[in-house]
Amino acid sequence: MAQTSAQKCYICTEKNSVFYCYECQHALCAVCRERHDKVPALSGHTITDINVIDLSNLQSATSMCIKHEKEYQFYCVKCSDIICGKCATSSHKGHSFSEISEVVSENREAAQSALQKLKSAIGVISSVKDTVRGKHLEKLHFDSQEAISDIISTFEELHKFTKSKKDIKITEVEDNERIEQQSIEVFLKNTGLIHDRYAQVFTALQNILCEKHDITFYKFYKAIDKDITFLDDIPKEPMLPCVPSLDKTMLYTEILEYIQSKTDTSLCKNCFTQKEKMVEILEENKHLQRDVNGKSAELKAESNEVRRLRILIKDMESKYAKKEEENKRLSKEIKVLEESIPKKYERKMKSKAKPTSYAVDFPGTKKSVERSSPYTSLDSNCIRCHTCGVYGHSSATFCKECGENLR
Repeated sequence: MAQTSAQKCYICTEKNSVFYCYECQHALCAVCRERHDKVPALSGHTITDINVIDLSNLQSATSMCIKHEKEYQFYCVKCSDIICGKCATSSHKGHSFSEISEVVSENREAAQSALQKLKSAIGVISSVKDTVRGKHLEKLHFDSQEAISDIISTFEELHKFTKSKKDIKITEVEDNERIEQQSIEVFLKNTGLIHDRYAQVFTALQNILCEKHDITFYKFYKAIDKDITFLDDIPKEPMLPCVPSLDKTMLYTEILEYIQSKTDTSLCKNCFTQKEKMVEILEENKHLQRDVNGKSAELKAESNEVRRLRILIKDMESKYAKKEEENKRLSKEIKVLEESIPKKYERKMKSKAKPTSYAVDFPGTKKSVERSSPYTSLDSNCIRCHTCGVYGHSSATFCKECGENLR
């Protein structure tokens, strides 16, 4: 790589350098280069044009031994490394050595061979890149557009088929609606005529009831009675109109058969035997479809019956629970009555055995009468019924629990 910026000579430091000495690792101008070459100790140094080298890379490399700070002189064959003279007599003593120039010559040949291989590889890579950029991208775009066109046409054809089926089904429903509507309109028209006839007879019958003359009434009534006899029967409400439902299974089957006819290329369309077989298969499929529809209807009816029975069972369970609650309530009341009756009877018997006398004051007088009393007075404001034992206010006439007369 050429040096991009001018560098001053290391020796004179004034002129721009034009040479570089690898051993000195200095840039030299033309004049200083001549001075450098005249020094006998420096005559074997390698000098090159500074414009064909990259000084930034040379600055990181050194031709001096890092350990002994002397120039490299030999190549150690055993260690595969360049060494200085002091290394050869110390750490590399006893190793075999060769000239650095011989090893570098072999490396240059290897580098030249690698350069040719890399050049050839770069050409192949460039050719592959150009081929892919031109041929592959063009083919990718062309094939993609063709595939998209095929997808669009296929779905348009499928949409056309499904749309025709949709139009047929809609037309069937619309035709059925028109026929049913005409039938309903005819029924309404006939029913209107019958209604008008009934209204006429009703009005005539209502009018003759205002007739005071018996003979006239009789004659008119006979005529109206004859009309009543020949009145049409009251029309019954017709069945609700039936709308044909969409048989989705059959529709999907037709669509699948259409798709299969587009994908199955193994059948010979001109083969009569295969055509007959296809007709038989389709006919059998229709029979099986009818059986499936019948079984589906039966299952639906049974499902509705099961649903009805479940609702009925739930209702009965609810009624049963209410009855259970009522039975529990009645059982408690019966138990309370059973426990209270003997006590009331016992208290009543005791009351009859030991009557208590009491005085009754008559209003407006100072007289009092002693009488047998069924209660005991605890104080002036409280009395106790001897029949049931309940306490009450002294002003009460009857016991609030058992209804016994306390007076």
